[in-house]
Amino acid sequence: MAQQFALGYYYVSPEDDERMTTFGEVSGDSLNTLVTQYIRGWIGRKRDYYLNLAKLDAQARELTSEQWVDIMLSEGTKGLPPYKTPIIRVEGNPLRDVALLPVEEMVKRQLNYIVLAEQNICLLRIAVLYDGDSLVRYVSRIVKEHLARNWETLYLPQVQANQTKVWF
Repeated sequence: MAQQFALGYYYVSPEDDERMTTFGEVSGDSLNTLVTQYIRGWIGRKRDYYLNLAKLDAQARELTSEQWVDIMLSEGTKGLPPYKTPIIRVEGNPLRDVALLPVEEMVKRQLNYIVLAEQNICLLRIAVLYDGDSLVRYVSRIVKEHLARNWETLYLPQVQANQTKVWF
């Protein structure tokens, strides 16, 4: 079942802020909706990595999948018990190479919440824990990666088509 997931704000470069705003006007999507879609898409594309991360985390805490999920949904990572066995270092963080500009050079965009499926909430929480960054910066990096990968092929053509009727 989908749930509201608190996310007070995120950061975006001025260029990406302009891109999101422009595309939102063309598509009719709010910035909140776009950020939600980017997060859902990111987790979906990297689901195997995050599921493995969750499994390793639960095993190191000696929790069943059901126990781990219940804690993650009700209390988040702060509710997880201490590790019982040493955590295995997990290689391959998919956002490891995505760096943000300094905060003073970025635009801070307010959100109240996004809506995610329960599994996506748990996977986002564990991803942030293992990444070592804050939730805000992690989501900001997802937004940056998504736009860098998709602007030219998915979004710019729609923006350009909105400006002219010469489409082909």
